[in-house]
Amino acid sequence: MSADQTGAEHRAGRPPHTRVGVTAGALLVVTAAGVLTGSVLNLVTVERVIYVPGPVYDTLGQIDGTDIVSVDEGLTSYDDTDGHLYFTTIRLQGGPGDTVSAWEALRATIDPATTVVPREDVFPEDVTAEQVREQNTELMQHSQDDAAVVALRAQGVQIDENVVVAQVIADAPADGVLEVEDEIVRVAGQDVSDTTAVRDQIQGVEPGEEVPVTVRRGGEELELDVPTRLDEESGRTIVGVYLAPVYDNPYEVTIDAGNVGGPSAGLMFSLAVYDEITPGPLTGGRSVAGTGTITGDGTVGGIGGITQKMYAARGAGAEVFLAPRDNCAEVVEGDPRGLTVVPVGTFDEALDVMDELDSSPDASPEELSFPTCDQVLEDGAEQTG
Repeated sequence: MSADQTGAEHRAGRPPHTRVGVTAGALLVVTAAGVLTGSVLNLVTVERVIYVPGPVYDTLGQIDGTDIVSVDEGLTSYDDTDGHLYFTTIRLQGGPGDTVSAWEALRATIDPATTVVPREDVFPEDVTAEQVREQNTELMQHSQDDAAVVALRAQGVQIDENVVVAQVIADAPADGVLEVEDEIVRVAGQDVSDTTAVRDQIQGVEPGEEVPVTVRRGGEELELDVPTRLDEESGRTIVGVYLAPVYDNPYEVTIDAGNVGGPSAGLMFSLAVYDEITPGPLTGGRSVAGTGTITGDGTVGGIGGITQKMYAARGAGAEVFLAPRDNCAEVVEGDPRGLTVVPVGTFDEALDVMDELDSSPDASPEELSFPTCDQVLEDGAEQTG
């Protein structure tokens, strides 16, 4: 199955990254003559998904002869970009419509560049390949919209937004109360203008209680009482919907990523757009790769397949890799070495990294004072300890 993302990022933030070995019963079939050969193991299929490093694309370049980033003629753009701003991808084996043999899974478990996880941890049982493609296409579009807004806002462009319900999770508390395309106007009596504000207001409600939500539906404002519950994994109060911003963007920014889907290129897209609309090369002529979702307020979020993306970046010759802070545990576990990995939590932090690289052209990335994932994890342990 082609890359970049799976439905797991949409369902649960990101898929598990712990290397999971395939059970001995599925892999090691012992007979009186000994262990069966790999050719026989190829005949046995297992319910596993394998994450593999995928292609790397330069956001400052083209895919199939088309510029990845192009901006409205009403925006001042600059042709002095230099270096590389790579976005990284993964390939999946074992998704809907695809199978993984016991032999493939066995080989993948001993390859440090791959990760093997149970299939049910990544895809719902009844999801189809077409549904995954449609979902990833939608997530990519949201990612591109957010990236353009972040870059423009960083240049002082005023962009208003509304918050709408993009999806209601089946059997979630909000199922039957909120509807897709509902515009969220107020939550718990407070006006809300972005997705962060909606989530913050919901967090002020005790799990199990109802939260008052005002929505605009079909031109009419409705006052609704939406049930909540505790999400055991995150410890947060949730209603069970996915939110999406709808921007009033005065400029058209086109981002063409070919057939790559999913939300994880958002950070690198935002940097590429910013490079396009600001003078001077953002990279200082260096090769920088990275990954991470982006929201309209510039928050960088965690993604799936971070290990594979680091290996892909190193293979492309990147000197620096921008990784979401939320992925630091996986970075430390799966870092391929030979790559300077810098954790970032916001677009501004990523810009700070770029400024440091640009202002120190003769210094190697290792000589610069970038934070590390080890430090992030240590600081987190101290705060919670």
